[in-house]
Amino acid sequence: MISLKHIAVAVAVAIAACLSSWLLAPLPAASAADLQPPAAPKIRWQDGMRAVVGHVVVLPLPEPVSRVVVGDPRVADYRLISRTELYVLGKSVGTTNFLMWRQSGPPVSLTVKVGADLAPLAESLKTALPRELDIELTMASGSVVLRGSVADIGAADAALQLAQAYTRQLNRYLASSAGGSASSGASAAVAQPSASPGVGGSSSSGAPPAGGASGQSQVINLLRIRDAQQVMLDVRIAEVSKSLLDKLGLQVQAAGGGDIRWNVLSNFLGGGGATAGLLFSNGNAINLEAEKQDGLVRILAEPTIVAMSGQEGSFLVGGKVFIPITQSVGTGGTAVTLQEREFGVGLKFVPTVLDGGRISLKVAPEVSEISKESVKTGATLLPAFTTRRVSTTVQLQDGQSLVIGGLVRNSTTANRNAFPILGEIPILGALFRSNQFVADLTELVVVVRARLVQATEAPPNLPTDGVLPPTRREFFIDNKLQGAKPAPDTPAGDRNASP
Repeated sequence: MISLKHIAVAVAVAIAACLSSWLLAPLPAASAADLQPPAAPKIRWQDGMRAVVGHVVVLPLPEPVSRVVVGDPRVADYRLISRTELYVLGKSVGTTNFLMWRQSGPPVSLTVKVGADLAPLAESLKTALPRELDIELTMASGSVVLRGSVADIGAADAALQLAQAYTRQLNRYLASSAGGSASSGASAAVAQPSASPGVGGSSSSGAPPAGGASGQSQVINLLRIRDAQQVMLDVRIAEVSKSLLDKLGLQVQAAGGGDIRWNVLSNFLGGGGATAGLLFSNGNAINLEAEKQDGLVRILAEPTIVAMSGQEGSFLVGGKVFIPITQSVGTGGTAVTLQEREFGVGLKFVPTVLDGGRISLKVAPEVSEISKESVKTGATLLPAFTTRRVSTTVQLQDGQSLVIGGLVRNSTTANRNAFPILGEIPILGALFRSNQFVADLTELVVVVRARLVQATEAPPNLPTDGVLPPTRREFFIDNKLQGAKPAPDTPAGDRNASP
């Protein structure tokens, strides 16, 4: 009887025999294709390539070349490292081409476009304006182009200033590299002598560079503001002027006869005031002139104007005066020209909306009027103007008010006219002198208030909405110049109906 132990031994021997036969079996013969290394990808001739100013590019060539010629050595330079490798160096912004002679076939033309390295400018923009992620940088005709959108005009100005600083540095680099291109090319040719005809040659051995590109790089700003913001400016110009005049004068006329005749005539009247006099029977007279004037002038102007951020807004309510000016002409004569002069309530301002709701204002309000006093030039009377003008640049938050100008003027004038010696006599000296006292007090304040506004669908209220023409009854019978508001159910055509 066969035991389980004998069965296990037999199974183990069978498994070992199978494994040994499989391990000792010969491997299949490899084919010739499997033993060859993988073929390298085939290189094709390129129609064009891009390079960067100051950077080197190594271009592999699909075929050996024997000669290379560059169209404009001011834009790009080359060197044959080997017959199948071309070293290309960008020298200035522009476009040129390489003409390469190969061993089989006609020459091959390769267009090379050289641009500026915009990575440093992009990094500067990212650092200075971390929130502006929509700014795009490109090159066009040798100039840096700013595209995209920014939040406000301040960010647009900052991006433009950074781009201008970059182009200035780029232009300095191009100017310095153009000055030393000939010497650097010659030294490079000596340092790397050619191993075979055509290898190691460069454009320095041909025509030397002509001194860099013909024009300098500039900045083309195509940035736009994402949310065009509008600013409403309220300006209040308040002025109060007070004047005081006190005047006193005396006129004495006396005469006497006898052995010695005498005559006294004292006239210290200023004119224009109230006069009181005494006339005696003998022809003597005493006239007393006294005047007191109190004046008050109040001026309040409140112009309001709306403009977009970064744009100028102007406002004028008044008129124009043409002032004749005499000028000399070439023939020795004179010609009269008219110069325009505006007056009234005017306002000019340029708002700039900054981040955080801040508003920068360049504002110049003005209130002017024709003075009652004129200027006489020869036989011509020219008008004189009284002007209040402020021009400044301030910064404030949305809805804030700021006093941008103020004036307090206190002017006092005292005059005394007297007859020498006689005017100094106590009591009686009043007959031989006159006194005048003038005081002017002016207070002026200019206040501005800026607000961010948007257009509304509802029409605003107009000052003429509450002014209605009167009916015939209201005008002729009730003696009214303005009509009363009609009842809601009264047709509009009944306003001019006959009573």
